[in-house]
Amino acid sequence: MPLYSSEHRRLTEFYHPEKHEEFSGLLSSLGEYMEKELSPLSPRFDTGEAKMGPARKGLLGQGICQISVPAEYGGLGLPFSLYANAIEMLGTSDASTALSVEIHNAVIEGLLKFGSPAQKKESVQALASGERLASFCLTEPTSGSDSRAMATSAVRDGGDYVIDGSKMFITNAGEADTYMVFARTAKGPSCLLVGAPNPGLKFGADIRKLGMRGSRTSEVSFSGCRTPAANLVGEEGKGADYAHSILHGARIVVAALNVGIARLAYEKSIAYAKERKAFGEPIAGFQLIREKIADMKTSISAARLLYLHAALLRERGLDYASEASQAKVFATEMSLKVCDDAIQIHGGYGYTTDDLHRHWRDARLLTIGEGTSEVLRMLIASRELAKSL
Repeated sequence: MPLYSSEHRRLTEFYHPEKHEEFSGLLSSLGEYMEKELSPLSPRFDTGEAKMGPARKGLLGQGICQISVPAEYGGLGLPFSLYANAIEMLGTSDASTALSVEIHNAVIEGLLKFGSPAQKKESVQALASGERLASFCLTEPTSGSDSRAMATSAVRDGGDYVIDGSKMFITNAGEADTYMVFARTAKGPSCLLVGAPNPGLKFGADIRKLGMRGSRTSEVSFSGCRTPAANLVGEEGKGADYAHSILHGARIVVAALNVGIARLAYEKSIAYAKERKAFGEPIAGFQLIREKIADMKTSISAARLLYLHAALLRERGLDYASEASQAKVFATEMSLKVCDDAIQIHGGYGYTTDDLHRHWRDARLLTIGEGTSEVLRMLIASRELAKSL
């Protein structure tokens, strides 16, 4: 199954007609790499028979995270929507790798938005090229959506900050070289970079998860962890605002990732419905199956347009917080429904075959991570009610 399809080409031509050939070539090349190097390994990442790290490093080396990074920091300076398209393809190829790359790129985006010139020069190019891997450390054992309730502290001591506390459910933990850590300082929540290895930085065992099993997740603990004061990102006390801003962009990417997951479940359902026979004919001919196929395809297309709309608002410098949240809520819940319908279409094989139900298991995380559906509905409602008619 070509990851960069004729449908994607039409959208690229519609949204970026002046750069259509260039953008299509880039996405097609990335898609071919994913098909060859990642897709065959995806079931083995889920079972633990293969480790995702080498494949992820190879993909980062292909420039997926350089797409929307300015040229002055080693990037391609291309539209954010193009990066979101690439993550959709990656979600179809392997959801665990897509999640890992999305988190990595969220740190890059945070540095581009709020980092000092020195931090951008020193870190962004190395991260965007895949020379280094990043991790985003916000969630704690007792605080998730309420980031202002974080207990992890960072105390200034001479030329350093000393960090104590712990973070939970951290993607890329123990693998990353750069950790973007949110901790409470004298002026409130702040954002700090911590390099690894560091004697004050420890990692828990890999947490076994329902899905996204190829992506490493663990607790990250800080005990007298020193990081230079120059590693403060932006200003003290503004970390919560920075985290929210970073997550707005990340939600567009998570929406794209879910479109990718749903697309794979949908494609497998199409193939199965044409092959599987009941009462002497392919089940694709049964009206109820055809209704499911139609609804699956319509929902996938709608979710794709929602994330592209949010991405285009972002590119134009317009407020996109509500639209990003709408895209994530719709796409994550759509993906669960599409994967559930795919299991139903496959019948007993859908329930018992890892290579099919893993898509539902992967999708299930994403109504929780990067902002729960419940919290995002609150955000959407607040934004919309605040608008003047």
